[in-house]
Amino acid sequence: MFTLRDTVSSLAPARAEDLGKTLYERFREEPDTLIIPVLDADDRPVGLVERNAFFLRMAAEYGRALYANRPIEVLMDNQPLVVEADVELAAFTNDSLSYRASDLLRGFIVTDGGRYLGVGTVIGLLQAASETNRRNLDALAEAKADEERARTFMTAVVESIPSMVFVKRASDQSYVLLNRAGEKILGYSRQEMIGRTDEAFFDPVQAAIYHARDAEVVRSGEVKVIEEDLIPRKDGTTAILRTKKIAILDAEGRPEYLLGVSEDIAERKRAEAQIARLAHYDPLTELPNRLLFHKDLSDALARAARREDLVAVHCVDLDRFKVVNDTLGHPVGDALLKAAAERLRNCVRDGDTVARLGGDEFAVVQMGLTDLSGATRLAARIVEALEAPFDLLGHQVVIGGSVGVAVSPDDGLDCDELLKKADMALYRAKADGKGTFHFFERAMDEQLQARRALELDLRKALAEGQFELFYQPLFDLEADRVTGCEALLRWFHPERGMVSPGEFIPLAEEIGLIGALGDWVLRAACDEAARWPQHVRLAVNLSPAQFRDRRLAATVVQALAASGLAAERLELEITESVLLQDSASNMAILHDLKALGVRISMDDFGTGYSSLSYLRSFPFDKIKIDQTFVRDILDDADALAIIKAVLDLGASLGITTTAEGVESEEQLHELRRQGCGEIQGYFISRPKPAAEIAALLGVASAASRGLSEVVAFSTGVSASEILPPKGEVARRAGGGSGC
Repeated sequence: MFTLRDTVSSLAPARAEDLGKTLYERFREEPDTLIIPVLDADDRPVGLVERNAFFLRMAAEYGRALYANRPIEVLMDNQPLVVEADVELAAFTNDSLSYRASDLLRGFIVTDGGRYLGVGTVIGLLQAASETNRRNLDALAEAKADEERARTFMTAVVESIPSMVFVKRASDQSYVLLNRAGEKILGYSRQEMIGRTDEAFFDPVQAAIYHARDAEVVRSGEVKVIEEDLIPRKDGTTAILRTKKIAILDAEGRPEYLLGVSEDIAERKRAEAQIARLAHYDPLTELPNRLLFHKDLSDALARAARREDLVAVHCVDLDRFKVVNDTLGHPVGDALLKAAAERLRNCVRDGDTVARLGGDEFAVVQMGLTDLSGATRLAARIVEALEAPFDLLGHQVVIGGSVGVAVSPDDGLDCDELLKKADMALYRAKADGKGTFHFFERAMDEQLQARRALELDLRKALAEGQFELFYQPLFDLEADRVTGCEALLRWFHPERGMVSPGEFIPLAEEIGLIGALGDWVLRAACDEAARWPQHVRLAVNLSPAQFRDRRLAATVVQALAASGLAAERLELEITESVLLQDSASNMAILHDLKALGVRISMDDFGTGYSSLSYLRSFPFDKIKIDQTFVRDILDDADALAIIKAVLDLGASLGITTTAEGVESEEQLHELRRQGCGEIQGYFISRPKPAAEIAALLGVASAASRGLSEVVAFSTGVSASEILPPKGEVARRAGGGSGC
C-alpha cells in the first residue's frame, strides 16, 4: 500500500527569521517551486508560503517595500497542513478532501517523527494514485466496488483541484478528461471537449503547436513545462497559463495518456508587473525613479554617440518646498510634488525623460540636441513653469525652482559624471539667488575639488588640534576698562596658513562638524576665562546648527562645571537666524540657557528682518549693533539715526548695547556722544591669542607659561603694547580712568 512517503518531493525549506526578499529571489529563480515550507530551529514545520499568495501580497500596497526586509514569519500561513510520512495515501486524501481540501490542493508538508521530510503536491498525489491503480489493476478488475471507490476518489481529487487538469489519449490527442477549473478557464464545457482534439477549438497554427508539444512529451517520456502559455478562450479573450505535461504509461510501459496541469498565472503576472513598476517608478508622482532615470540616460548617451547628438541633463530643485511641507503639512507637500511633476512633464518633448530622484529633486534627460540653445530654452521653460502659483488643497503656494544643466559629450560621457556636474550647476543656480538656471562650468569642478580638499583638511584639523582661540576685548566706556572678551576661532593650516572663519565655519555647519567644534570652543574658552578677573565676561558665538542638538544646555552646564567659570560671566551670542529656524524649539532652548544664569546677546542687530519682534519675545541681555552701521556713522545720516534709535531702544528696555567695528577715534567720540555704553573693534584691539589677552588682564594664560617671552616671540610686541596706555582710550574719548 502506498504511503505519503512515496509522494514526497525534496524541497529546501526556509526559516521563519529569513527576510521576505530571500523568498522573492527564490521564487523568481525557481519557477517550478509553488510552495516553500518554513521550519523552526528543530526542523519542525511552523508555516508555509504559497507562490501566488506571496506575489499578490508583495504587489499590494507597495508590498515589496513593506515586506522585503521583514521576516518570513509575517508572510507565511502559520497553520499549514502537516502529515506524517507513514500515513496511507488513500486514507490521507479522503480525510483531507472532507475537511481541508484547499490545503491539499495547494500543497502540504510531510514529516518523519515530527521533523521535516519534504512536501507533497497534487501532481505527486496524482502520479502516486496512477501507480497505485496500475499495480492494483487486476485486483480492481475483480472487485468492482473497489474500482468504483478509486474512480470516485480520483474524480473528487481532480474536480477539486483549482488548476486546470486535462487528459488526452496518447494515440490521437483527443480529450478524455477536463476538470471543473478547466471549464472555467477555457470557457468550454467538458461535453464540448471530450472526444475532440485541439483542431476543433483553436486556429490551425495554434493547434499545430499544441500537437507538436504533446508529441514531444509522449516521445520523450519527460515532464515538459510551458512557463507562459497564451491560450485563447471561447469568448475571445486569452488565458495566461503555466502548464506541465507528462505521459501516463499503461501496464506494459507504453504511453497511454497525456496528463496536463495548467495554473492560471494572470494574477501573478499582474503582481510581478506591479512589483517591476514599483522598482522603477516613484509611487507618488508616477515619474521614473533614479534607477530608471539612469537606464534612460545610459540609453540616450549610447544613441547620441552613434548620431553625434548632444544630451542635456537638467537637475531641478523646488526652491521653497521644505517651507511648504513644514508649514502646511505633508498632504500639501505631496500635492505640490505631484503638481510640479505634471508641470515638468508638460515642459518636455515626447521621448525626453522626467524623473523624481528623491525628495524635491527632479531630473530631465533631453535628447536630440544639436547645440545648447534647446537646453537653454528648456531650462528657462522649467523655471517659468515653477514660478507660477500652485493651488493645492485650498492653499495658494508660490515656490519657484532652480535648474542646473550639464551637456554631453563636453561635460561627460557617463551618467554619474553628468549628474554630478548638473548638480554642481544647480548648486550655483541656488547660490545665485534661486529661481534661475545655470550651465556647468569647469571652474565649478575646480571649486568642488577645492571644497572637498578643505573638508578633508577640516576633519583632520579637528582631530589634530590645529584650531586656536583668539579673544577680542569689549570696552566699557563708562567704567573705562575691559569688561569682556569675545572668543573667536582661528585655524592655522600647516600649508595654507590662516584659513578665514568665513570659509571654514559654513563648511563645518554643512558637513556636521560644527557641533564638535562648538563644544571644543565652549570648553576651551570657559577654561581660559576662569583665570580672568571676576569682572571680565566671556562671549561665545553659537551657530544655528548647534541648536539642532537638544543637549546644548547640558553642554553649557558641563563646560561651566569643568572650568569653574560662574554662569553670569558667560555670554552666548546668537544671530536672528537661530530664531528663524524652528523658532519655538530654539526659543525653548534659549529660555533653558537663560535659566542657567548665562547672558544671551543678539549679534548683528539691525541686519535681519525681525530683530525688533524678537526683543519682545525674549529677554535679551545685550544687543550688538552691526559694524555696517558703525562704519558709516560719520558720513551717513541714516546710519547715525539707526544707531541712535537702537541705543535709545536698549536704554528703554534695560538692555546693554554694544557697537561693533569701531576703528577710529572719531567713531568712538560719536558713539559716546550718542550714549553708547560698550564698544568693540580694532581701535581698542584686534583679536589676540589667549596669552596676550591674559597679559592685558594681568593674569597667567591657561595656554602659556613665561608670558612675556611668548608674547614677544610670537608678535614682536610686549604685553603692554596690546592696548593703548592706561587711560588713553578714555582720554581720546573725553574722560574716565582705569583699564
